[in-house]
Parts: sequence; C-alpha cells; structure tokens
Amino acid sequence: MKTMLAAATKYATNHVIAHIPSYTVRLAWYRHVLGWRIGPGASILMGQHVQMAGVRSSGMKVSIGKGSIINHGCLLYTTGGLVIGENVSISAGAWLVTGTHDMNDPLFPDRYMPIAIGNYAWIGMRATILAGVTIGEGAVIMAGAVVTRDVPPYAVVGGIPARFVSQRTQQSFSYELTFCPLFE
Repeated sequence: MKTMLAAATKYATNHVIAHIPSYTVRLAWYRHVLGWRIGPGASILMGQHVQMAGVRSSGMKVSIGKGSIINHGCLLYTTGGLVIGENVSISAGAWLVTGTHDMNDPLFPDRYMPIAIGNYAWIGMRATILAGVTIGEGAVIMAGAVVTRDVPPYAVVGGIPARFVSQRTQQSFSYELTFCPLFE
C-alpha cells in the first residue's frame, strides 16, 4: 500500500502538479506533500520533473532559499539532497542530479550525494550538475556545462566537463529575484 501511495504521489507531482498554471498551488504541494523547505518569494515554474526515492524522506533534504527561481523544464533529482541558496537563478532545462551508481561494484548499487548551490549563483540553460557538487556563492555555470567538481565562489565555468573560464568581477550582490509570473 505504501509503495502504491508513493508511486501515485510521484505521478501526481510530475504529471499533474508540475503542469498546473499556478506557482502558488505547486509550491503548496512541494511544501506540504513533499516536505520541501521553500523560502518566501521563491518560484518554481511549470514543467519540472522531480525524481525522488521516497516522498517525505527525500523531501526533507530539499531546501530552496528566498527569491530563488527554478525555470521551466528542469530535472530535480532530490534523493541525495538539494540545497539551493537565496536569489539563485536556475535557467530552463537545467538538471540537478544527486544520484549515480557505483560502476565498479558487481551489484551496481545506487549512490546518492547532495548538491549545494550558494546564494546568487546562476545556473545556465541546460546545464547539468552532478551528485556531490557544491556551487559557490555567486558562481556562474554557463549554458550546457556539465559540472562534475565543486565550483569556487564567483567562478564562471563552462564546457564538458566544466572548466574555469573567468572570475565574476562583481562580488557584492544586493539584488532580489522576484519572478513570479501568472500562469507559468
């Protein structure tokens, strides 16, 4: 019975809730059903796919800071834990993947590690961040990058695998992201 309830919740999350054109309804579901901690002014737009092992067990590992925006069509693999700071901009189609497998073990077991993203970071369109990675405050992940290692604060990285491109010159931020569009 518990397995059926978990499967129904996952289905509803990804095929019903993710497509309701009201971020207020979606945030209520993520908070109250999945157990996510979501700060004020955070926006999670339509079309997310949430990959989770269990409903409340993975949910307690998800924290999204105030003013952060997760744009359309992202993959949020929450089983290993996902901590997103304040005023983080995650562009459309980004993948945050907290799970992997031990390819050298004959049983090919699952392995889960958290992803942490610091305040004021910007994750570019279709970027992928892999399990166990920490993105420093103010860091920029360029569009299409695949991040396999930690990124220092204010670094700009790009490519596959992501490599250092430059340093962000502005390192004192005061902006607040307030993107809560109707019907998105």
